[in-house]
Amino acid sequence: MPSDANRTQFKTFTTISTILVSTTETPFLVHRDVLTHHSPFFAAALTGAFAEGLSQELALPAEDVPTFELFLSWAYTGQLDDVFTRGGKVAFYQLLSLYGLADRLSVESLRNAVVDRVAALAERSNSVPTPSDTVTLYDEIRDTALLRKLVVDLFAFKKTDVLLASHPDEWHPQFLRELVVRVKRPELQGLSRHDLVAWKPATWSATRACWTCRDVMQPGLSGNRCDACGYAFCNSCLASGKALCGDDAAKLASCKPWVKSMCLHYHEHVETPPCVE
Repeated sequence: MPSDANRTQFKTFTTISTILVSTTETPFLVHRDVLTHHSPFFAAALTGAFAEGLSQELALPAEDVPTFELFLSWAYTGQLDDVFTRGGKVAFYQLLSLYGLADRLSVESLRNAVVDRVAALAERSNSVPTPSDTVTLYDEIRDTALLRKLVVDLFAFKKTDVLLASHPDEWHPQFLRELVVRVKRPELQGLSRHDLVAWKPATWSATRACWTCRDVMQPGLSGNRCDACGYAFCNSCLASGKALCGDDAAKLASCKPWVKSMCLHYHEHVETPPCVE
């Protein structure tokens, strides 16, 4: 349960700030405490000795109105609106825009919520972002954003080779480079997505090859096996913390990093406490 220091104090909602959004200067009258509770950016601008703090008016000419409305809805309710699916297709571009806004406003908890929604919608619809989405992701969002890692993993673990090869639009070149590296290089998330238990084959007929190094795990020797997909890993590969994340691994529906370890791989927790998964 959050402490009183971390909770929004509704009884103090007495000051209204005017936020002018877009070049049209569309006005939004918002409780200042809602803005400052979620955003260090607004806290610095609206509670200090700057002109904005004195006038309680702040212009955001580079932001667009629909995305700011999504932010306000989340700020007041703590929930993302269910508006990211249109005609049966996921509007990933809206989520990318909201992530970018949350980044510029320094709202870490909203960034994590957007990452969760991207993963959930991609899994539910069995879809991935479009080429134009990758351009937005790599041209308009910071290099260290973990949303990039999620999108690359979606393509690495899902069956997307035909889409990548046949789509008429151009994918962002940096995205393609990172995707090649993810598929070709064993990485930590390749192993952590599995539910591993200690295991050793009793007979030669029960033995298996390590999914990473392909060495046969001999009867009677200890190893590790995933309860969900059944793949085995030798102790050396387990100790190195690595496993293949591409190739046939893309078919393992029950062992995807965004299904099993969202917080570990894709959340930021500099300003917010870690999730309990």
